[in-house]
Amino acid sequence: MVQPNFFTKKVEETPTYGKFIIEPLPLSFGNSMGNALRRTLLSSLKGSAITQIRAANADHMFSTIKGVKESVLEILLHLKQLKFETTGEGSFMMHLDVKGAGKITGKDISGEAKVVNSDFYIAEITDEKAKIDIDFVVETGVGTLGEDEIQKKESDYVAVEAFFSPVKRVNFKIEEARVGRKSNFDRLVMEVWTDGTTSPTQSIKDASSIISEHFNHLLSGKDNPELKEEQATAASVTKEVDQKLNDIIIDELNLPSRVINALLRENIETVADLVRVGKDKLIGVKGLGKKSFVLIEDELKKMGIDIKSEE
Repeated sequence: MVQPNFFTKKVEETPTYGKFIIEPLPLSFGNSMGNALRRTLLSSLKGSAITQIRAANADHMFSTIKGVKESVLEILLHLKQLKFETTGEGSFMMHLDVKGAGKITGKDISGEAKVVNSDFYIAEITDEKAKIDIDFVVETGVGTLGEDEIQKKESDYVAVEAFFSPVKRVNFKIEEARVGRKSNFDRLVMEVWTDGTTSPTQSIKDASSIISEHFNHLLSGKDNPELKEEQATAASVTKEVDQKLNDIIIDELNLPSRVINALLRENIETVADLVRVGKDKLIGVKGLGKKSFVLIEDELKKMGIDIKSEE
């Protein structure tokens, strides 16, 4: 069996560019690895991008702001070229609020994410009384997100197409490598350009991990279509049961008024709430003793529900 026995040499690396040599690889493995890495690097790595924008005192994206050199559309195109570092996933609110004459760059932006290319030019105010007031949303994601796929935060926000990939460009070539007297080995030379939010080394590590996970999943048993169908059916049944339990209010249970009132004080209004709270917390509810819990438990058992303790 062919075992991995190659070396990865970092020829050159900056925050946005890296060149790597991977050798010696078995014949044809260079092309297989190079293609897989290139496609994954360009399409499957997580990044951040602007998805929504709102400009104060602008009726639409094609309007202008008095005393500002660029139109709102030009400002938007410049903002879309900014790169962001975020903590975790989700959406992050950003704000650009500048008054008075001068050039505006990424460093003038404040918010919940960090602007990586803070020196990037955005716009210029030519009038001391003029002002730019723009809010926008930065989100994390993979690949491309179209305008019609974005759920707007508020009605006055405009959705914009987002390209999340932190990798801008990838090149690779295959050369002949020699091991002893044999020359039928591959040398893979890879070049990676990023936007600065991740290093070329880290991007290759992340891409390799994604590829590895997919190959490990192959014929592992987890890719069994029957198992997937069973899991989907079970999830559907669970969702249906949860919905039914949400529709049954505790007043419909055969419980004393004092027990119902004690539950309502804790905002436990439905059978679904009872199941979510669990046995341990219910016993600790003020006004409920062990006898009250036994009554609750008996009522739930009539419905085929066994209330569980926290693990």
